[in-house]
Amino acid sequence: MATTSLPMSVTSSAAGASNGSNGSAPINQPWGAAAIDAASHGAIAFTQIYYECYDEPARRASEIPLLYLPSSKIIWNGNPVLSEPAALSEFLASVPLSRHDVQTLDCHPLSAEPNSPPSLIVNVTGSVLHGPTVLAPPTAASSDKAASNKGEAPRDLPRKFHEMFMLRAIEQGEGMQPKYAIHSSNFRFIG
Repeated sequence: MATTSLPMSVTSSAAGASNGSNGSAPINQPWGAAAIDAASHGAIAFTQIYYECYDEPARRASEIPLLYLPSSKIIWNGNPVLSEPAALSEFLASVPLSRHDVQTLDCHPLSAEPNSPPSLIVNVTGSVLHGPTVLAPPTAASSDKAASNKGEAPRDLPRKFHEMFMLRAIEQGEGMQPKYAIHSSNFRFIG
């Protein structure tokens, strides 16, 4: 994954909203600004870890299943995927090599039980390149036509994607940030 700063917004139904169209008193926020900031930084860290693991063939099938709860709901481009670790590992091993470029990230905290951390909805959009060209260094050829004139195979083009994760807090030590696992995920090509 490219190491660039990510544009991000953190919103919830209560963040920055008001009770009326005339700008009256703000709605009571269930979390303070510090909690929302912590959730957004956690979402950024999660996204970087997830796609770095996903794009590394030696790590994908062994580490990605560890991020999911055993009862997770997983949809990949409209197809359900079993969340049982062995089945998920098998699926991930069958996916071609990839390189994700995350372009936007939104984090939305969801209500939780009193005195417990919120669940998080993380929406990610970007582009992904699949196939063996992921490993090939960029060439000086700027187009498929130039590549075909040299007898080279045309380079694959990245596809746009959207992925939504629902992260659920699984543990939190006294005075510590909560640890999250993926409760559900939905990946979809959009272009």
